[in-house]
Amino acid sequence: MRIEVAVLPVGAAAIGGLWGVLDAEERARAERYRGEEDRRRSIVARGTVRRLLGERLGRDPRELRFVEGPQGKPALAGRELEFNVSHSGDRVAIAIAEGAPVGIDIEVEQPRMTDLVDLARRYFSRREALAVEQAAAEGAIPLFFTIWTAKEAVIKAVGGGLSIQLASFSVLPVRSEWGAVENLGGDPMLDGWHVAALPSEPGYRAAVAAPGIDWEIVPITVA
Repeated sequence: MRIEVAVLPVGAAAIGGLWGVLDAEERARAERYRGEEDRRRSIVARGTVRRLLGERLGRDPRELRFVEGPQGKPALAGRELEFNVSHSGDRVAIAIAEGAPVGIDIEVEQPRMTDLVDLARRYFSRREALAVEQAAAEGAIPLFFTIWTAKEAVIKAVGGGLSIQLASFSVLPVRSEWGAVENLGGDPMLDGWHVAALPSEPGYRAAVAAPGIDWEIVPITVA
């Protein structure tokens, strides 16, 4: 089984013909954003998802219909394929899988943040916080964002939203290798999940989560 992953820019050139594949609700949502960058992100994210899913299903992307789960996670109405979307800075990340839920998260690193250790102590598990402390003492800031994206990817894959506390599970992801999510709170929603850090551009961190480890991560290029 494979998980396809795409990371693409949200500049004006990326919009291209994406506006034409959106439905009326998606266009209205994009127009409600006051910031131009937020509007572009919305158009690029949903328009690219439609195109990629349409290509894989052999269907007109404009005809695809979406539904929302209990926590607002979008899904194809027929669930033929699973997908997830994340955006940060000027990048949108998309993951597509067949037969199982998937979650993805991308974040801009913020090297000037001085409270990363405090944030880790407040929101991460003890093991994760200690790892961030040690990394910070050695001058390595990115570990915080590696863990943060992994945890967000898990929450998005599970579809639990704010009902899942960040400290209730532990992850220490390894690049391109699946690591088991340690369920610390006994929440059955967190059983059986795995997460992997994704190769990222400088200044970004990203991760993908899925049930089990029988997944090949396949980067895809969006024209």
